[in-house]
Amino acid sequence: MSDTSRLQPSWSTGRFYRVALGSLFLLGIASVTVAPVLFVLVSSFDVAPMGAAAKWSLDGWRDVFSSARTWSAIYYTFLLAIRVPIATVIAFLIAWLLIRVEIPGHRFIELAFWFGFLLPVFPMMMGWILLLDSHYGLINLLLMKLPFVHGAIFSIYSVPGILWVHLVLTTIPIMIILLGPTLRQLDASFEEAADMSGASTVTTLRRITIPLLLPAIATAFVLALIKSLEAFEVERVLGTPVNINVYSTRIYDFISLEPPLFPQAMALGTIFLAILLALAVFYQAYLDRAGTRPTITSRGVKLQARQKTWWAYAISVVLIGYICITIFLPLLVLILGSFSKLFGFFFIAHPWTADHWLAVLRDTRFLRATVTSVTLGFSVGLIGILIFSLIAWILVRANLWGMRLAALMVWLPWAIPGLILGVTLLGLILQTPGLSVLYGTIVPLLLALIIKELPIGVQLLRGSIAQISGQLEEAAIMCGAGFGMIFRRVTLPLIAPMLASVFLLVFASTLRDVSTVVLIATPGTRTMALLMFDFTLSGQLESASVVGVIIALICVAVTAASFKVGNKIGIQR
Repeated sequence: MSDTSRLQPSWSTGRFYRVALGSLFLLGIASVTVAPVLFVLVSSFDVAPMGAAAKWSLDGWRDVFSSARTWSAIYYTFLLAIRVPIATVIAFLIAWLLIRVEIPGHRFIELAFWFGFLLPVFPMMMGWILLLDSHYGLINLLLMKLPFVHGAIFSIYSVPGILWVHLVLTTIPIMIILLGPTLRQLDASFEEAADMSGASTVTTLRRITIPLLLPAIATAFVLALIKSLEAFEVERVLGTPVNINVYSTRIYDFISLEPPLFPQAMALGTIFLAILLALAVFYQAYLDRAGTRPTITSRGVKLQARQKTWWAYAISVVLIGYICITIFLPLLVLILGSFSKLFGFFFIAHPWTADHWLAVLRDTRFLRATVTSVTLGFSVGLIGILIFSLIAWILVRANLWGMRLAALMVWLPWAIPGLILGVTLLGLILQTPGLSVLYGTIVPLLLALIIKELPIGVQLLRGSIAQISGQLEEAAIMCGAGFGMIFRRVTLPLIAPMLASVFLLVFASTLRDVSTVVLIATPGTRTMALLMFDFTLSGQLESASVVGVIIALICVAVTAASFKVGNKIGIQR
């Protein structure tokens, strides 16, 4: 039996059926990915995109490229993206140590990185401001008590400060999360064969592990790079005081003006679209050249940790110390801030109170937002992984016409920053006959978040499915199993760890998302993240930190449950 990555099911063997089914699949993908992109492109040439009397013009493009602030924003965007290659190296080493070496405390460390990623970035950033502000940061104040320190050593409002916050709160944790399931699916016998041949650990990593996982590493790198290019909250808060603007904050400036400069914002969004398409084409070409590397065969997966040595214990201590400093320390400051009378003022007389917690818990807006967020999180997570896994399976396995084009289309939602995607969907909903009745319900939020998470969900599951040898599904076909049985009994159990990871990523993003849904949500469909955003804008930082802590607690509970289910299914496979 040949080990092929693309199966030849009976319904796709004829050329006519392959073209017809491929065309239907392309049409379905285009309806949710191409339509918003076309809306952005057309609006970039229209001085009144929402009005009845549209006037076509290139003024938006001229204004964007004639501004020195735009070029400065593009420069800082790519400068700050240097965190991605740094995080890739660090995250791969940590993930390898956690899964292949199983250093002491590896379960706690892995869960801690999940916890760090799931924590809302905005309030955690506030914690780092309280620690590293050059005027009142607690770390700087403590260091200035030393006799040889005469001023603030650290400044959170700088390029290094922005890089630090992103590395410890988003980039390194997400890269560990993306690479972990892939390492778990790698049969340890490949590495053991190299060890028995006398290869050192470094040689095994360089010649066996990394080459086998290179497509998955490339996927994680490209996804993290794209997310870094559209980052907004951290750059907006930490960069504005020192005139550090990036691509996303520049778009926000255009949209927040009165009246909004939509053509300029859309023109800048089109530039991002071109960059994304270039990345997607390069990534697709690399995958086609590298080919698939199945690491789960009909022999099953052999998982065996390496023998622990003294350095494994030393590394465990270092990682736990790193986690305590980068995650638990700012979280502690955040929690203290939620119980302080004035956020950040810990040294006043009688600084502590629980009034902010009581006020938030009694607020009817909080109760409605909690129900909306939890409902939306589970709906987007469960519906999303089903849709994403189906699309990923078709891209990897189905021999249909147009799959290369479909693979590129899947990237398109990330061509549009969340704020513009929200504006685009709002315009499409209000201007399309029959869809306006959905405004004011949870459905637009559900659609927007599924579309937003489509690229990361499909690409991660696509890489996971590609690791499964086609022999397993071919054997099921020869036994008379249909597609539904194969997909449910063979494919999904084998990618259970990645399914759990994708669900958690989507669930956490849904609970934390602000930019995508801020223009779609109505007063009755506000989420917890939007409520936290509202509290922050109104200066109620204590109440915002309370909501942030509660979001983190919900995410941790779902994380623990998903880990348990994913590991149980993964062991049973």
